[in-house]
Amino acid sequence: MNLRQLEHVIALAEEGSFARAAQRVHLSQPALSRSIQTIEDELGIALFDRTTRDVQITSAGEMVVRRAKKMLFEARCLVRDVDLMKHHDLGSVSFGAGPYPAAMLLPAILDELARSAPKMRVRADVVGWPSMLEELHRETLDFLVVDIRGIQPTSEINVIALPRHHAAWYVREGHPLARMVELDATDLHDYPIVSAPMPDAMREALRKWLRFPPNHEMDFHVVCNDVNVLQEYTRKTDALLLLTTHALWNPASMAGLVPLSLPMRSPLWLQLSIVYLAGRTLSPAAEHAIRAVQRAAAVSPASEQ
Repeated sequence: MNLRQLEHVIALAEEGSFARAAQRVHLSQPALSRSIQTIEDELGIALFDRTTRDVQITSAGEMVVRRAKKMLFEARCLVRDVDLMKHHDLGSVSFGAGPYPAAMLLPAILDELARSAPKMRVRADVVGWPSMLEELHRETLDFLVVDIRGIQPTSEINVIALPRHHAAWYVREGHPLARMVELDATDLHDYPIVSAPMPDAMREALRKWLRFPPNHEMDFHVVCNDVNVLQEYTRKTDALLLLTTHALWNPASMAGLVPLSLPMRSPLWLQLSIVYLAGRTLSPAAEHAIRAVQRAAAVSPASEQ
């Protein structure tokens, strides 16, 4: 049994088809079948039940796949750690940021990295948190900057908490609500809400704050990963945009938008965190970038613990 064979087992388990698995691992179907048969013969147990239509993994196969993934992860970490010992330069870093963290922190993070590590290659992806988590586990991203409430805590990840950021409502200048001196949460019901994708916990907090009934479906008018697009949309419509109070410290992006004055402070907040895989040695570039994220989050006058 070797690591390559374990990759074949994992591919067949995830694809559920010899044809798709063979294509994934760049083998012919007969070659993949022989590889699976070899490891089954060596272990003395069937890992898959074959039918004329599909392939079903057995309970023994599920156990082998779990252990195989751990073994392959450790093997990749070994190669990576040795490479880090041989190369002392910062190299490159790839990280993901959710829409809100990106709008709040990414410009400051990139500015900091440009000053402190001008030769370092940086890839920053701004996508929804479910996709980023998949990329993290595939090790195509070194770490994530996300609202931790969108991720289930497991022993497979490490979390570094960042300062909490409270949210506020923003509308275009001249909006009917902007002219009102006294506002209540129910006054917002008649206007469309635009937002980046929210974790379920934040959506539920928003429903409660707006005093909608428990069975009310929070159906946003526009949902978009790009906060800049949402800001532009809000400037041209009567939509309500939920951003953190950190947004006020970027006058250029907030031109034409004003915060609503509400008698009760919104309990909505973002618990931003840095997330990376447990058991994986971070590269010097990733460690440097993480420190840049921490500095960018800490200097915000609007952040609160």
